[in-house]
Formats: sequence, structure tokens, C-alpha cells
Amino acid sequence: MLSNRKGDIPASLKIKMLAVVLAASLLAMGFLAWRNLSPVPNASAVLASSNIGVYWDSAATRSVTSINWGNVTPGSENYRAVYVKNLGTEPLVLSMNTSTWNPSSASLKIFLCWDYNGKQVGAGSVVKVILKLIVSYSITGINGFSFDIIIGTGLEKSPDLNSDGIVNIFDATVLGLAWLSRAGSPNYNYRCDFNNDGIVNISDAMIFALGWLKTSG
Repeated sequence: MLSNRKGDIPASLKIKMLAVVLAASLLAMGFLAWRNLSPVPNASAVLASSNIGVYWDSAATRSVTSINWGNVTPGSENYRAVYVKNLGTEPLVLSMNTSTWNPSSASLKIFLCWDYNGKQVGAGSVVKVILKLIVSYSITGINGFSFDIIIGTGLEKSPDLNSDGIVNIFDATVLGLAWLSRAGSPNYNYRCDFNNDGIVNISDAMIFALGWLKTSG
């Protein structure tokens, strides 16, 4: 059995040293990404239609007018629980959308989803929903952001995904490119996630199909 020459570094030690260097490199990369986005000023105004109330508590006594998402970092998922009450006299189905992103580029890397199951909310009833803010790992250059959360009814996204005035094969192609993608992944398209659950799947395809060959404008 050959012994190492004096001054040679054993192979096992070389492997350990390489592992340490790689770990340090990954930590440095993570720190640079973290520095780009965390901590950042952030806020979401919560807007609700006249027949809907949004609250912090199930008793519907503390209204939600804005949300601070706290420590936001690349790849993070931040959650907030809110309670939505039907203030009207008829059952309704909730919908949620976002608008007024600042900067506008943030909407391409930051996504809002929720766990609402689409069931009717009876008059006077309260339903708990979890809002989930998902940040892409690839986000850079965002030093702060804000956007509006709009909760109401009839706010569904248009299936006219390419905005040409008709829902046809070209829109289906857009949906296909985002198929089975999740919020934060490179091919995720928020416009294709019709039910805002963070994944483009058969549920969204069924909603898309309801608009097939319909025209707008």
C-alpha cells in the first residue's frame, strides 16, 4: 500500500475542503439574492366590493384594509389568514384579483394565491381564506413593492389570454405553455391560473373552456 508523500493532502481531506468551499459559495450566492429583496418595504391594500367585508377575526369586528407581508425573500412563501363575510342578502361566489403593482415588473416575479374552494358563501356567513404570497427564486432588483388585492364577485380573469378579442386556439396555446406550472416557476402565467390556487391545471382548463370562442370588446 502506497503512503502519501510528505506534504500531500489526503484525498478525504481534499473532498472535505471542496465541500466547505461549495457550501461557502452557495451561502454567498444566497446572501446576495437575499440582499436584493429582504427586508423590503411592502404593502397590499385590501379592497372589497360593497357586499363583502374582509376581517382579521372570525367575528368580523376588525376590518382588513392593508397587509404587510413581513420578511420577503427570493423563494419565500408568506401567508396571511383573513375572514371574508358576505354582507349581502344572497349567496355569492368569491373572486380575487390583484392590480396597481408598483413597480409593475414585480407582478412577473411575485404572485398572490389563495385556498378558497369556490363554494358559495351564504348571506351573513363568514369564510376563512389563506392568502399566500409566493416570490420567485429568480427575482432581482426589487427594493420594495406594493399592490392592491381586490376581493369581490365577478372579478374572474379573462380567458382571452392574448387579448385579441376572441377565445380560440391561440389562447389555448398560451394556457398550454403554462400547463402544470406553479407560482414561482419560470413558465407560470398568472393569467392562466383562473382560480388563483398557485397551479395551472385541469381546474383552470375547465374555467377556460367556458369562454371558448366567445368574443369581447
